[in-house]
Amino acid sequence: MSDIEVTALTEEIVAEFLKDNPDFFQHRRELVDRLAIPNQEQGAVSLVHLQMNRQRQRIEELEEEITALMSMAKNNDRTFHEFMDLQEQVLKCEALEQVIHAVQNKAKALGLSAFVRLIDAEQLTGSHLSLTKEQYQRFATNNLNGRDAYLGRMRKADRMGLLGEQTPAPEMGSYVVLPLVNKGKLQGVLVFASEDGGHFQPHMDTLFLRHLALVLSHLIETLPWQSVEHERISSHTAQ
Repeated sequence: MSDIEVTALTEEIVAEFLKDNPDFFQHRRELVDRLAIPNQEQGAVSLVHLQMNRQRQRIEELEEEITALMSMAKNNDRTFHEFMDLQEQVLKCEALEQVIHAVQNKAKALGLSAFVRLIDAEQLTGSHLSLTKEQYQRFATNNLNGRDAYLGRMRKADRMGLLGEQTPAPEMGSYVVLPLVNKGKLQGVLVFASEDGGHFQPHMDTLFLRHLALVLSHLIETLPWQSVEHERISSHTAQ
């Protein structure tokens, strides 16, 4: 057996022994102090020094993770309360028009823009809120791929196809698009937009938004477009 093979075998045995006996150096401080680990930046450093550096780095990483989690929790807490408030508002509405205004106002208060588009609803809402099934299907094919929401930047063609050419939507911003579906029937889409291109990102959780979309889908199915009072005033004004 060559010297190289003996050396490799010995190193392997030592490595396995240390794995099986992690407390080997606990009562052998003199060995720990003599061990030196090659370091590209600092030259040879002691094992203790290397362990301290690694622990320090790990502590810094943990502190960063905790800070990020706290920030996320704070943002989620605010988002939760904002959307709970919005859901309370829309459930008190007597007409779908009021619901859409409530969603738009809440989005504005959060520094966002909100858009609701309804399938083939020209006669009900006017063309500015109407979306054809073909327009939706084109967007879904290009962006959803079976997912229940789209998050991120949006190409101009997709943006114009979904929201219309006259809609003042952020050109360089980011979007979240949620289909509105009730009992398997497509009703339209709910869209939130931010001027910040990084605000909505694909990895973000959409739990609150999806719940809002469910509520909105139910209201689309049950509420008239305008309240009886609004229709009465409109009729009286027309006369």
